[in-house]
Amino acid sequence: MEERMLIEFNKRINKLEKINITIDSKLIPTKKIRGIYGFFAKKETKEYCFYIGKSNNIFIRLLGSNSHLNNYLRGVRSTDVHKNIEQYLFDGYSINVKVLEIVEYKGNCFEQDANILALAELKQLVYYQDQNQCKNQLSEAVKVKREKAEWDSLFVKNNRQ
Repeated sequence: MEERMLIEFNKRINKLEKINITIDSKLIPTKKIRGIYGFFAKKETKEYCFYIGKSNNIFIRLLGSNSHLNNYLRGVRSTDVHKNIEQYLFDGYSINVKVLEIVEYKGNCFEQDANILALAELKQLVYYQDQNQCKNQLSEAVKVKREKAEWDSLFVKNNRQ
């Protein structure tokens, strides 16, 4: 990685820390970590996971040119992640981004390996939703939100019988 990029990443990390956003110490620009990460809002002893994500390079997904945290620093508020960060910071929380699971490449083809990563993300999402966190997040496996309406219809229909 070029020296100028390392300097830029360090500037971004320092800006984040000044506004109470920290990233896992395992995440450094020169180390490519593939796996699952989570955004947590923390205030005193309360900690709440509000987003689970996956990436082949978590550091770049968080701080690269078109990424969650770099976009936030640039004033972008277009995603639920950005809006949640803004609201939690406004409410006096700090934001911590953690590596939840490292997922090594082990599939026999791209599709299998991509599904292994997606399944790891889904397991983490279900884990936190079982704890009443990440309540409004859909898995990427649900491609179209109309699937929820179909599920609601079938669920209600089946439970009325």
